[in-house]
Amino acid sequence: MANYLLVEPHDHTRKTLARLLMKEGELIFEATEATEAIAILESSDIDVVITELRLPHTDGVELLSYVKKKFPLIHQIVLTDYTHTHTLIAAVNYGNVKRIMTKPMKIDEYAIRVMRDVGQQAVNMKTNQYRVADMLTEFLDDLGNAYCLFYESGDLVSSENLVVPFEVGETSELKRFVIPTQYGDFILYQSRDRSSQTYG
Repeated sequence: MANYLLVEPHDHTRKTLARLLMKEGELIFEATEATEAIAILESSDIDVVITELRLPHTDGVELLSYVKKKFPLIHQIVLTDYTHTHTLIAAVNYGNVKRIMTKPMKIDEYAIRVMRDVGQQAVNMKTNQYRVADMLTEFLDDLGNAYCLFYESGDLVSSENLVVPFEVGETSELKRFVIPTQYGDFILYQSRDRSSQTYG
């Protein structure tokens, strides 16, 4: 089961998608524009954003870019009637777009299956990221050095005798490493000595 955020100003499309996805056991959040969507993203654990590109007050590409930057593991599905190639390319380049579905769309069993498949991929990605985080934490704990480990989003994974803000760079007291994995990057800070320290 995945958590979906539907960002769609057209009530009929949004309500129909929400009803059919909920019928399959998925959890659905709804928004009609980007500001409302961002508030939901900040307060809820979302796996998939399904968004129209034509949104009130903002471009859907801007929302996709924001989601990718702040929530890199969230998968995105674009609903659009745009025929401009440059707009679709921008959506793919600036977002984490897994599917583009053109409108008017037939909301049928196939469309729902495609959306659910993307949801399952997102859930699997998060599950695997948590497993990698657990393995890294176990490895770092065994080393015995002071450290602080973050997800690429800035959320804390684990720490041992070291407190440091996510955005701090490498210093004479701290070493900073980026650990790339197929499930997202991890940011590791290690103290250059073994004493407990707090920064920031």
